[in-house]
Amino acid sequence: MGEYYIVIINDDYNYLIMQYNKPRGTEDWLPEASDNYRALTDLLFLIARINGYREIKTPIFESSELFIRSVGETSDIVKKEFYSFKDKGDREMVLRPEGTAGVIRAIVEEKLINKLPSPIKLAYSGPMFRYERPQSGRLRQFNQFGLECINTNSVMDDVDTLMLASSILVTLGIKNFEITINNIGNFAARNKWIDELRAYFKKYKDQLSELSQSRIESNPLRILDDKVDGKKDFVKNAPKVDKFLSEKEKEDFTLICDTLKALNLKYKIDQTLVRGLDYYTNFIFEINSTDKRLEGQPTLIGGGRYANLVKELGGQECSCIGFALGIERLLLVLEYENIKITKSSQIDVVVACFDDKISQQAAIISLAILRSSGISAVCKFDATKLIKSFNYAESLNARFVLILGVKELKEQKVVIKNQKTMKQETIALDKIVEYVKAN
Repeated sequence: MGEYYIVIINDDYNYLIMQYNKPRGTEDWLPEASDNYRALTDLLFLIARINGYREIKTPIFESSELFIRSVGETSDIVKKEFYSFKDKGDREMVLRPEGTAGVIRAIVEEKLINKLPSPIKLAYSGPMFRYERPQSGRLRQFNQFGLECINTNSVMDDVDTLMLASSILVTLGIKNFEITINNIGNFAARNKWIDELRAYFKKYKDQLSELSQSRIESNPLRILDDKVDGKKDFVKNAPKVDKFLSEKEKEDFTLICDTLKALNLKYKIDQTLVRGLDYYTNFIFEINSTDKRLEGQPTLIGGGRYANLVKELGGQECSCIGFALGIERLLLVLEYENIKITKSSQIDVVVACFDDKISQQAAIISLAILRSSGISAVCKFDATKLIKSFNYAESLNARFVLILGVKELKEQKVVIKNQKTMKQETIALDKIVEYVKAN
């Protein structure tokens, strides 16, 4: 792509010069912008490291089938936004439109679930590609940062992941945001919901846009988050998924909500929230900016749990949770709010809890306290025995194990073990930070 100019050197010679422009929907990262980009991504990886995540890098292009199977044939990404091409081996390839599928493909291909302690916590960053109408904060080549917590069945990791996502914005000093959550059920529940939505929207077909009409058969969930139709009252009043959820799914969602309240993490439940990728199951969330300058594209962070993707891509059955954020949009918010980026610190404590509500909620609160003080901390919530937490701490080479026994918690105390000296002490609950920093 370029523009031609005729340059007259003298009366005898005319030169044809072509001026090249960057492709539409892309950006040049000039030195100042690159400095901001680097500072932000460095900080994001530091926050990830504090929360026990390690970096992974995957190819910028993958086979088309990988994204068709993971993202979903009826998603906008697959139907309208692929940057696809055939390589010299006549293979169908695509520039990656999102990060999760590539990470899970690597997990399966390298058999990492059998090699690394679970949950496996991985962070990534890099360019993604989607063919859509360019806007401020939304490009065709854009950069994402994301996290994946792989092979976990504990809803406390759902809470921990959302808490981490929120802490990114808090650490950056961003105040104008709100958290929205929902439970969209497992695939069986969602298929029943989709059938009911399909029948419901057929009654209002003439009131829907042409695009939404086509989605009634292919994927009526997309109608719920359509930017135009999603605002209509009959769409807002469409059947909800909660009637199809099992009692266990309802109990898990209630526990998540109760724990978020215990953390004073404000949120709202939106039963029309579905996210744009087909692999999500059960708990999903978005964190949206309330800044009017981002109206129409307010999402800063989005993610949720996905239970079948590893198996779908050839691995064993296991559940995961993750999220992603757009670097460009986050930098735009920082610019709007005139925020300069500061850096955080490093990592140290494994919190060991038992399989009861008091101990698990105490664990999530302890993580919040430690991390907010710049101390890295993680917890293996699904460890059924104390020895598993100690093995987890050893595999991570952690300095301390914080043991949250029910008896000690009733006395507002905890047991802390120094993994290097093997010394174990009982200390007051409110002295945890002081003790770790002193030692």
